Amino acid sequence: MAFSDVTRRIKDLILNNKAATFLSVALFAFIISTLALASSNQSKKDAIGQCEASYNEKMKGPSCSVPIKTGLPEKEPVYLLKKADSLYLWLPHESSLEWNSTVKQSTLLCSGTGNMLVKTNQISSETTCVEGTTFSLSESVKATAKELECKENVSPDAIDAGSSCGFGMGQMYHIGFKASDTEFVTYIQSCFDTKRASVLYTMHYLPGAAIASAATTEDSDWIVTGMPDILKPDNSYKQAQQKEQFTKLLGSADQANKYINDTQLLIAGHMTPKGDGVFRSWKRATFFYINAVPQWKTIKTGNLNRVEATVLEIAQRLHESLLVIQGTSGVLTLPHVNGTEVSIALEETAIDVPLWTWKIVKSPSRDAGIAFVTLNNPFETKTTSLKPPCDDICSDTGFSVTQYKTFTDGYTICCDPNWLVRNVRFAPEEGMAHTVLTRDMLPSSGSQTIASLILILLILVITKVSS
Repeated sequence: MAFSDVTRRIKDLILNNKAATFLSVALFAFIISTLALASSNQSKKDAIGQCEASYNEKMKGPSCSVPIKTGLPEKEPVYLLKKADSLYLWLPHESSLEWNSTVKQSTLLCSGTGNMLVKTNQISSETTCVEGTTFSLSESVKATAKELECKENVSPDAIDAGSSCGFGMGQMYHIGFKASDTEFVTYIQSCFDTKRASVLYTMHYLPGAAIASAATTEDSDWIVTGMPDILKPDNSYKQAQQKEQFTKLLGSADQANKYINDTQLLIAGHMTPKGDGVFRSWKRATFFYINAVPQWKTIKTGNLNRVEATVLEIAQRLHESLLVIQGTSGVLTLPHVNGTEVSIALEETAIDVPLWTWKIVKSPSRDAGIAFVTLNNPFETKTTSLKPPCDDICSDTGFSVTQYKTFTDGYTICCDPNWLVRNVRFAPEEGMAHTVLTRDMLPSSGSQTIASLILILLILVITKVSS
């Protein structure tokens, strides 16, 4: 509730109860004065603290701060840090990239054939903070953050990590950026069933402190790297091809038209969402078919979209980097014209349409997590035949949404992540948590807390006087 709405409600309560007017106004004035004084004192403390921090930082050496949303170039490089001679993605802890006594140097990567950093003509370059938004690349080359851009947009890539996953059911692929012939920087891990060309799960980190300041970018073309050469996913996700495939699977064109038509079809749905990416390069890296599964359009734009928004809210309010794992369970079946149930895939032996999709969001610092599970079947009409991989705890955790029970939007439940991992045989153990995350565990803003306190106190006083 906005502060202006709170004060309006207080005014109405007071005017409608003349017996309480004097006491209420007096109490209101006292509370406001107290809060104003506290705010003033806190502002002074904050100012002193900022001065001390600034002084200490100056004593330690130069500091640079570049806002993610407005301070980076359009053709931004991939921002990397180095640890023990290995490069890894920079997960920002604030809305800006901060160079200080802890982070003195960073590496800028412009991956892609023929791509390079304009200022150095190299695919990767180390930068050192000078001050503010100015950086040194060598003794003779200095530039601002805006000037440190790539010749072309960064090109993401995907590689076979050379290891199995999902308890032997899948092959692990890494999606990210090629730094050299021998070094690859990973953003997304994708456990991929190569036999069925179907994603089992993906895993990435979501920097909650920076996501509200994420850069914006347009959608990209889907990338086939990692998919078997025999498959043509660009064609399989088209409406005409889906009608043809459903006609084969379900026995007639009329039966196929019940499911694939102008209002309903299957689209390539991100596992790791584009919206979780802080940088433009991260967002483009989500457009790999090994990071996608067939999802019904009304479900993708319905409850799956709502779940993604909830995860972003959780990340922002916890203000930390969260582990996010999303995956599938089961294969959707639809009725053949003869009444038998048929498993649905976009191609003859590949790209299965999942029955359920799920997402685990976990706070590593709290060892707490929550799972959201969505039915990928907008044609279902009753819950009695459903067998979700875990019990619904949306009401118990405070994450209930009315639309979650709408089948056309994708029937959705909330789960204990431990039960989900135990019941989905290929789900990774990293998704397990000591505690179930609830909405009550999410910090609320100070302004909301103060406004609610004022309203509650005044209502109590007015009620007491009236009685």
